[in-house]
Amino acid sequence: MGIFKNLLLGAVGLKTYQNVYNKPTVIPPPGYVIKGMEQVGLGSTWKIKYSKSNNMNVTHYFKINKNTSGYTMGADRWSINWS
Repeated sequence: MGIFKNLLLGAVGLKTYQNVYNKPTVIPPPGYVIKGMEQVGLGSTWKIKYSKSNNMNVTHYFKINKNTSGYTMGADRWSINWS
């Protein structure tokens, strides 16, 4: 039982570390608003929730990971910087 407790505490510590220190900086293009960011699982995948400024009732999302340095939607380019 002790090994499972240690694994669980280690996973919780890793998740907390990643949420605080390994968070990406996402810069939206003009006309977009970021509504939230959440980490998916224990890896470096993040879910970015956003809306267009002229339609705040509709929320969309895309996922990024450490290999992502930018995201393009048509002519709009999102800048993603990892610390």
